[in-house]
Amino acid sequence: MPFLIAAVVLVGVVCALNLVLTFAVIRRLREHSAKLADQRTGAPELLAKGSRIPEVVATGLDGEGAPRRPALIGFFDTECKACPAQVPHFLKLAEDAGYDRSQVLAVVSGPDSDSYIQTMRSAATVVAEPFNGPVVTAFSVSAFPSFYLVGEDGRVRSGAVTVLGLGVPVIA
Repeated sequence: MPFLIAAVVLVGVVCALNLVLTFAVIRRLREHSAKLADQRTGAPELLAKGSRIPEVVATGLDGEGAPRRPALIGFFDTECKACPAQVPHFLKLAEDAGYDRSQVLAVVSGPDSDSYIQTMRSAATVVAEPFNGPVVTAFSVSAFPSFYLVGEDGRVRSGAVTVLGLGVPVIA
């Protein structure tokens, strides 16, 4: 009988210890989640509607200079999970709007950008640069993908993190 009592007490102590540790882990997870939520800034900062696009000097992969007044600009990162899905919409918008290569600027950052470059080369002036390259820095890109529609006066008509967010209907 004393062994049975000792076993029940031991199981009770182990269960109580397990309960205390579980509460400690839950508290720690809540603190961690709160820290992660604080680090997220919510929506990425984009150039405001009506603001002038920055002057940038960059050379496209085919040797041509980047358009001074592009009508459509897209920023892509090869390590971005959302970027591949936006490429067809970006190209479709350029086609539907009747823009030629000199009016469309695609900026690709990151390693292994060949697939992006080959896909967009026929419809856009493609600039490949690192994440902190001159074009990305000039536009203060904080999230990939990012897109801008620019008016003839060089001012932002709309900016978004998806092509559909630009407010222009794209027929898929």
